[in-house]
This record gives sequence, C-alpha cells and structure tokens, in this order.
Amino acid sequence: MNYLVSPQTLVFNSHRVNGFTEMVKDEQIQQWDLLSIALEIVEQWSDDWDEDQGFGSSDMTFMIKDFIDTLIWAQTPSGKYMTKFTPGLSIVEYSEADHHERVQRMESAI
Repeated sequence: MNYLVSPQTLVFNSHRVNGFTEMVKDEQIQQWDLLSIALEIVEQWSDDWDEDQGFGSSDMTFMIKDFIDTLIWAQTPSGKYMTKFTPGLSIVEYSEADHHERVQRMESAI
C-alpha cells in the first residue's frame, strides 16, 4: 500500500510535539505500541485521502494530532492527557474546563 507517510515518520514527527516524549516515558509506552497505533492511523488516512489532493504540513499536523489522541485514549486510561493548540500542537494535562469550553463552542456553531 502507498501511505501518505510511513508509520515510523509519524512516530518520529510526534516527538517534536511539546510533551510527547515525556508522556511516552512517563506512561512507559513501548515502541511497538507506538508503531502499531501509527500504522492504524496512517492506513486510515491513506485510505480516506483523495489521490488528487496534496498533503501539506497542516495535514501532517492533524494526522499527528489524530495519532496522539488515539495513543492517549489507548495507552493512558487515566485520562491524564489531552492535545491542545498552544498555539502549536502540545500535550497538556486534561482539563475539564477546557473540555466544556470546546463543547460549548461546538454547540454554539450548530
């Protein structure tokens, strides 16, 4: 299969996200688990991506966010982390207040 990016590239680029390396270390997430989840995300995105559509840096940022969000959900059951644009993509401690603010913004846009 032709991927938009390789799973290894996705994991490598995720280490540039503020807080990623620390989260992986603190939660003792194994490299195999990182690559397994990265493969799932890369396959999903590649299957859904229109061949005629370019894949730019902002697309990569959102793929990384999708990967990290999936990783947080699958490997950190405590709900301790979340992704946030601060203004760049970062991993921060989960905040109930931030969650409610996002829900309110989504509901008001309806």
